[in-house]
Amino acid sequence: MSDCSRAWPFLGLLLFLLQKELCHSAATDATTPTGSSSFQRIYQTEQTLRNAKGKEMRSHMNLSVDPCTDFYEYACGGWQAAAGPLLQLHQRTDVDLLRLLEETAHREDSGVARQAKEFYKSCLVAQAQQSQQQQQFLSELIQQNGGFPAVPGSNWEVHHHDYDWLKVLGELRRRYGLDILIGLRIGYNYENVHENSIYLSEPSTLIPRKLCTQNRLDIRDMAYEPLERRVAAELKAWLAVSNDAAARLAADILSFEHELCGGMMQDFSDSPWDAEQQLYAGNYTRKTLANFSKLYELNLESYVTASYGKVIFKPVYMAAPKYYRQLQRTVAAHNSSQVANYIMYRALSAVTFPLEDRTHLRRNVCLGLIKQHLPTALGELYARQFASEDARKDLETLYGQLQDALKQSLSAEWLEEGSRRVAQRKLSDLKLHLPHYERPLTYKLQLERNNYWSNLRQLLGAVQEQQMGRLFEEELPAPSDPVEAYEARVRYRPVQRQIDIGLGLLQAPFYDPHYGQSLRYATLGVAVARQMAMAFDDPHWSVDLLERDHWDGLTAWRYHDRSECFSRQVEEYLHANVSATRQLIADSAALNVAFRAYLTWLGFKEPNNDFNLLSKETLPGLNYSNTALFFVAYAQQHCSREESNRWSSSWAKELPAYSAQQNHTWPRLQVNGPLRNLEDFAKEFHCPMGSAMNPATKCNIY
Repeated sequence: MSDCSRAWPFLGLLLFLLQKELCHSAATDATTPTGSSSFQRIYQTEQTLRNAKGKEMRSHMNLSVDPCTDFYEYACGGWQAAAGPLLQLHQRTDVDLLRLLEETAHREDSGVARQAKEFYKSCLVAQAQQSQQQQQFLSELIQQNGGFPAVPGSNWEVHHHDYDWLKVLGELRRRYGLDILIGLRIGYNYENVHENSIYLSEPSTLIPRKLCTQNRLDIRDMAYEPLERRVAAELKAWLAVSNDAAARLAADILSFEHELCGGMMQDFSDSPWDAEQQLYAGNYTRKTLANFSKLYELNLESYVTASYGKVIFKPVYMAAPKYYRQLQRTVAAHNSSQVANYIMYRALSAVTFPLEDRTHLRRNVCLGLIKQHLPTALGELYARQFASEDARKDLETLYGQLQDALKQSLSAEWLEEGSRRVAQRKLSDLKLHLPHYERPLTYKLQLERNNYWSNLRQLLGAVQEQQMGRLFEEELPAPSDPVEAYEARVRYRPVQRQIDIGLGLLQAPFYDPHYGQSLRYATLGVAVARQMAMAFDDPHWSVDLLERDHWDGLTAWRYHDRSECFSRQVEEYLHANVSATRQLIADSAALNVAFRAYLTWLGFKEPNNDFNLLSKETLPGLNYSNTALFFVAYAQQHCSREESNRWSSSWAKELPAYSAQQNHTWPRLQVNGPLRNLEDFAKEFHCPMGSAMNPATKCNIY
């Protein structure tokens, strides 16, 4: 163990005594309102914030539980907030974004930022549900794209004899960016990451993905009834059809998509297409569109040509062969009217306001549209408000400390010397990347404050043109999902060799500089370290993208041997799951690296010279040392009311303590799994060897 690691018990004791002197002030200061924005927090004193944070953390805990039995329940058993910590952070950020959008245009605003503010204002005042402008917009959309058989006078009679549904879909994608029946994604060509390629994948679905794949039931099952009623209600509101006609049409639409679900991947998640994941998970065939059109008996060439407005000669990847075979069979089994009804319903549902649209809900709907279509504008506004130079320097310092801590892990004896040198060079080349907006995107738009529907048409077309143009990017293409300043995401970018981080993570309740370094490393530090550790997991060391940066055979064997320990831990909680095992390995590495970096920071402090700084490493009202507070803060990032309520239910209390049914869930594994592999945690909470949180066999890779 390093000298700084041996020093922490002394420092922990010192800080424990210091925090007891501060506890009496906790009752005299006001707490922070749950929904307050960071604009308001400027006027709160440091001690007020610290008192509030201590009180908040204490309220989430269940001190009647033995921390050595179930630390998740100990740290999170009192959680009653409807939203978890990350959702709370998103809600807080949304309040800030709405304030920024509602400000008048500033001289510093770029063109796209001004367009976002103007579009937002037009969205707020737009009339929906039978307004003249909306009806004109929808009528043009229907008539220009093949017609809607269920709607008399929609031009269907003109088109139905030569209805080309693939061409219609291509036009809808080009004009409105709609993802219907065919998923067209643009991502790195995994045979040559210096260019992008088209991937033909599964599209988005109306039916929730779980009901479409893993839990697909008979279409007559009552699980689909709420969705069918909603579709019928929307059709009635948009098209002014009778209840019976709307119900029949809704049933046909859902039945059509339910057949398509039969060809979708069982393990496909609700998350959007991840271009970087495909570099490691994909094993796809690449052919010309003409070849794929012949192979699947679908005119995919016509679809892509309509999507781009020109012929595309570059070969494309087939990412979902089973789905496209099912698509061909499903379309062949239905008449053109049924296909057109499905397409037009999906198109209308994508561009209209929600059925439950109300004035008090509209602000969030409009914000969601701008997040989807103009995220860089929001990033620019947020960065100008919150991205201080001090915050950037703070992040860079933290990142350097995490790099040093991970470098120690990469010096482990189980890595062969050659792989050790490769890993340390790879870590040295891995840079931190923060959002910047010196050269914002520009769109040619003529926005009108009182014509939202015209604005929407222009915006959708312009954004889609920019997205489709990514196919022709040269040199090293940019990520398809850049992390914007307002986001709380951290992403490892293997192609760019960088860690992208959103500045939203620097906001409470996730992080505040007044909380102290123990919370900083336990929250922000762990989030960044998790993505850093991913650079050295199985997929990212096994696949050679840019150069020879992969491991040797013996190191690979040792890694897999060590990962089996984590697999067994996952199986104790859940069914065997490769994704969960990789996640547990990354979480455990992140906890180890962040805690080691924190101990190093402590090791450089002198109790006499840094008394004021060290006195803030604990929080008022919490009877914990700084290192114990680190572990509590780490656990509370995963709290959820659903877990707390399930554990405290009368049904759960009748189960034996620490039974598989009661405690073995993914949220608990995310907390208990990494902690029970860390000896320092067991020492801090005096967990006896062999207890649930201090097993005799511990898993460790990094």
